[in-house]
Amino acid sequence: MQTQRTLSSSVVSSSPRSAQARGSALAFVRRQARELLREARDERLMVAMPAVRRVHAAGLFGTQPLSTLYRERQRLQLKHFLRALALEAGHPSWERYKPVLETLPAQALGDYQVEALSVASLHPWFSNAEQAQAYADVHGGRVVRYRGQAVVISDDTPPPR
Repeated sequence: MQTQRTLSSSVVSSSPRSAQARGSALAFVRRQARELLREARDERLMVAMPAVRRVHAAGLFGTQPLSTLYRERQRLQLKHFLRALALEAGHPSWERYKPVLETLPAQALGDYQVEALSVASLHPWFSNAEQAQAYADVHGGRVVRYRGQAVVISDDTPPPR
């Protein structure tokens, strides 16, 4: 039996399916998009600018300068970050990316695993996956591709949330 309770304006489900969905790639990417939106709206430049740059790099606002987008960042919405993440993953739109995500476990998203684990200074990085695999073959760990590079994540690193 499924139970639901209202929390603010959203409905939280305690069904087994929703528990499974929290570990899905779709849920993982949605969390990433929400986090990017929060960061973009932050008052601190060093927190907001990386998120604003990602939306700008995705080309969602045409030729609008980055500085203008930063000043107007309060108008950014979740849909902008979902589309930017879809484009970064090589899909033409969020609508095309979403069905793909629905079939994957969260562990299949190497790029997002790296970001969620914040492993930039904790694990060895390589310019390509082949170098990373050679290192992993000798020292152990798993290779995760990240934007044309690769990182070796140790076997004892917990999976992303």
